[in-house]
Amino acid sequence: MNGVRITVSAGSAGVRRNISSILAAAGHLIVGEADNGPGALRLIQSLQPDVAVIDIDTPQGISAARMLEENGQIGLVLVGTHPRRAQNTTISGQILKPVNDAALLTAVEFAAAGQSRLRKMADQLAKMKETLETRKAVERAKGILMESLGIPETEAFRRIQQQSMNKRVALKQIAEAIITAHEFKPNERRTAPR
Repeated sequence: MNGVRITVSAGSAGVRRNISSILAAAGHLIVGEADNGPGALRLIQSLQPDVAVIDIDTPQGISAARMLEENGQIGLVLVGTHPRRAQNTTISGQILKPVNDAALLTAVEFAAAGQSRLRKMADQLAKMKETLETRKAVERAKGILMESLGIPETEAFRRIQQQSMNKRVALKQIAEAIITAHEFKPNERRTAPR
């Protein structure tokens, strides 16, 4: 997976240069570098990289890593002098210093692949939620049409579908319009306030 957008955070300029040169030589794009945890967080927030490589030996590096772990929106590779137990699955790799080229590249590849899978799953989940919301709205609108017009379910659905095609809008929009109109319709069963 070439062309991964990466931020690198390390307290030492030499460590940053080393990590960046290894990744750039492999075809990855270094979009930003920071020398501490807060700087890394600012970079990540503004640049939205695919993967962050963070030296947890830097000032506030471990805090930044924990915040990114909790967020779970980015592939995370930790570099440090001591191994750290992962609290979350967003940490795709840990590399001990001195940085080994093959280990770094492998960890970045895993991090990027994991984030890609997570994004695809999030997209699928969003589509499923939208489909469910559409079904709920259409079912409710069908019920309203069936009750108010005294028509069977198939006819109610056909009318919603026909309006959707005629107006060139989504079924959900037609269903929501029916629901909204029904909600504003005066209820005959209510008595006038005294």
